[in-house]
Amino acid sequence: MKKVIAAMAGMFLAIVLFGGLWNVLLKPLIGGGPEQSFLYPLYIGLILLAGLVVGVAVILYEEIQKLQEEVKKVNDQLQKPE
Repeated sequence: MKKVIAAMAGMFLAIVLFGGLWNVLLKPLIGGGPEQSFLYPLYIGLILLAGLVVGVAVILYEEIQKLQEEVKKVNDQLQKPE
């Protein structure tokens, strides 16, 4: 859960806090202003999506680790001479 919250916090920092920096650097190229305020819900979606991706990756990683341990146990039992 810590990784998910860290990913969401990182995306929040990248989009919201550093967004002003990107705005200053890219505004001459992209343009924009109040008429593009409809993008803010998309930013929130990106933050939540980052948390979802990290959460799923953590779950998959843990499941793969469990499967590897089970395979190792089975291999050890098969190789054990009786």
